[in-house]
Amino acid sequence: MKNSRHALLAAAGIASVVAAAIGLSPGVLGASTSGYTVANVGAYGGEPSIVSDNSGRLYISTPSGGTITYRSTNHGTSWTQVTTADPGSGDDCLATDQSGAVYLCNLNGSLDVVPLQADVWKSVDRGQTWTQGAPITRQASVCAASCSPFGVDRDWVAASIPPPYSASDTSHAEVVLMYHDFYGPSEIWVNISHDGGATFSPAQPVLATAVQGDPTTAVVVGAETFCNTVPAGVAIAPPGTPHAGRIFVAWIAADPVQNASGCNVSMFQSFHNLFISYSDDNGVTWAAQQAFDAGIGHDASSPFAAFTIDNQGNPYFGFTINLQSDPTCSTKSGAALQSATYCEYDTYLVWSNDGGRTWDGGGGRLPGSAATAYRVSPPSETGTHQFPTISAGDPGKVVVGYLRTPLIEPTDALGKFLPGGCASSQTVAYGVGPCPWNLYAAQSLNLQAGPSGPSGAIWAVTQITSTPMHIGDICNLGIACIGRAGSNRHLLDFNMSALDPQGCNHIAYADDNTVNKLRVANQSGICSLTKH
Repeated sequence: MKNSRHALLAAAGIASVVAAAIGLSPGVLGASTSGYTVANVGAYGGEPSIVSDNSGRLYISTPSGGTITYRSTNHGTSWTQVTTADPGSGDDCLATDQSGAVYLCNLNGSLDVVPLQADVWKSVDRGQTWTQGAPITRQASVCAASCSPFGVDRDWVAASIPPPYSASDTSHAEVVLMYHDFYGPSEIWVNISHDGGATFSPAQPVLATAVQGDPTTAVVVGAETFCNTVPAGVAIAPPGTPHAGRIFVAWIAADPVQNASGCNVSMFQSFHNLFISYSDDNGVTWAAQQAFDAGIGHDASSPFAAFTIDNQGNPYFGFTINLQSDPTCSTKSGAALQSATYCEYDTYLVWSNDGGRTWDGGGGRLPGSAATAYRVSPPSETGTHQFPTISAGDPGKVVVGYLRTPLIEPTDALGKFLPGGCASSQTVAYGVGPCPWNLYAAQSLNLQAGPSGPSGAIWAVTQITSTPMHIGDICNLGIACIGRAGSNRHLLDFNMSALDPQGCNHIAYADDNTVNKLRVANQSGICSLTKH
């Protein structure tokens, strides 16, 4: 990946009085949430994707050694490896439609003649066999589903069967492949299939057709997206909901001021903008919308922000960011850094309760954007946070996962993690490590209460792992990770979570410490994210 490989992030808390002063949710601990049990999935593999179908079958894939994919039929307790769709793989992702068909996107497959293209594979028999989607205009043997002249990076896929077709008619599913380009201006693109993933339309630039919504917002989003983006995900609002059929694409971006520092591949910018664009006419036209702007020097790229929609078609971002930092953080090291809690990367959330038009009640820099983000990780949880995940059930009910170390990782003047900063205090001058990382989940059932103040949303936090799942640095500067002292990309770029039909959360992650396995944390007990 390109922007998928990029600057390290961190997080932890700050005193609630400071949080209130700058308009952040205090992340109050609420009633206890359901616990988690951890299960081994298979051989070690980084950045796992996970999805649940409508029957509760879970699928996990990892790009480590091909499109390696596993299936569970018992709520994640045990896993069986299914057929590998493609022995070659880059970035991959998963989706299902209402019939239970599974879709797998894959970058740089073994059959791709043109490099840096994305394929979409489909299975209607739970992973036993797979068929490859083709572009409408060219043969699959020449060009993959994306068929992009500018190359492809960080692909995502979503699928839904629209009315009037029945939920079993997967041959008429709408399938949306989303990504950004590698060689071009980092535009957000989609290829759309209306025949269940058999054929895909030519690549369509999203912002070039942003004719819906506020025109000023569209201009700003286009300007600040040019040159630097990190795709966060794609989703389709399900049938029977207020925004049925609405297609969402989500990404984070930097700004024109920072473009001179490298543009696209370098990932040296602070990605402080969270954007979506949505379409109500099957991708013909789009409405661009800013969800949140943290400002230059505050970086939400760890390297990804997590994106999802709830069961009524409302969108959510979960992200880790140094939202409270200032330029002096880059001058601190040792004990001075560890006592400067305002230099931490914490975990946050923004959401929309009206299908993406307004976020956290609005009041931000652009019309409809959030002025205030929900503080997810509590102030008592000092240190660094990375790799956010997010799952949403009923509107306002959400669980955000993240990795956390109790150490504060050093950053540069733009708020980006210093490569090797968490590796070892003995081998790297500014290092504070080796940092131990554990997996956490924070759940809220009342986002409607708002992001701030004593009556704001309540969060219940669970530390899932007690033995660290990774020790040392987490390098996410993309291709710039190569050769960095004390850094590695063993985890690759993200973890991911999915909600099953019972409202229970499942977080897929890689453990390269003592277990050296692809693993999943399954929420157990009585889950509360959906009505039963």
